[in-house]
Amino acid sequence: MSSTDIQTLLANFDRLSDTYMREEVETALTCQDAITPHLLAIIESVAANPLVYSLEGHNGHVYAAALLSHFQEPDAHLPLIRAFSIPEELLVELWGDLTTETLPTMLYRTCNGSTTAIKELVANRDVDQYVRCAAMEALSYIVAFDPSRRDEVISFFHGQFTGEEADRESYFWGNLAATLCDLHPGESMEVLRKAYTKDIIPTRFIEQRDVDEANDKDKDATLTALRSWVIKRMPADVHGYISWFAEFQDQDATRAFPVPDNQKKSPAGAKKTGTGKKKDKKKTGKKKQR
Repeated sequence: MSSTDIQTLLANFDRLSDTYMREEVETALTCQDAITPHLLAIIESVAANPLVYSLEGHNGHVYAAALLSHFQEPDAHLPLIRAFSIPEELLVELWGDLTTETLPTMLYRTCNGSTTAIKELVANRDVDQYVRCAAMEALSYIVAFDPSRRDEVISFFHGQFTGEEADRESYFWGNLAATLCDLHPGESMEVLRKAYTKDIIPTRFIEQRDVDEANDKDKDATLTALRSWVIKRMPADVHGYISWFAEFQDQDATRAFPVPDNQKKSPAGAKKTGTGKKKDKKKTGKKKQR
């Protein structure tokens, strides 16, 4: 594909449209090596100045993020983290429900096996709480596909319960507890009980009895269930990353990949009106036991 053809393809992605560009995405798959540097530059531009990117009405970032994740491009990992580590208003404007629905997969598929940057994202108080929760979920994906790393991830999560990691009303705490349950709470029970005693974990999010019930389950069965759920949670193909996104269809349209009811952290907002970003998003952030 010529340089001119690639620029035309990128311009199409950047154009505000209510129609998902399936054919263009298929074309991008045929020129991975040539288009990847351009996709990385798009994500870097969002990270560098999200306000300007938003005001200029760009839309190529959602395609860039989807394609780079599908390519499992390790050079996209840190730029994606920076592009999602932006003020909440701009995060909602630019990324909408991708934060809660697709970011965990993006982080997992671009990390190249490294948990370092994902852990830093979880621990970063300056980042939006839903981005931090997505990073927790990404760590659970790593365990789902490589159970040998469970101890590493659990040990890190245990260190996040001092009470200083987030505001008390944040969904950070409940999501952290629920993720430990996804990994089987076993050796985390003492940490979790102390957190409940100190009122760190909000019972409106996950009650202690839910943790006890998770602990009563067989650990191997829990990890098998987690792996099955993660496989269903992940996009089935490249189109599953964003073709469901509200700008491309009515809010009651069918998603391109299944999301269990108990994992829908935010309701679908109103249909987007061609801004390339999702507006009026109201996140609930609530994660319950699977």
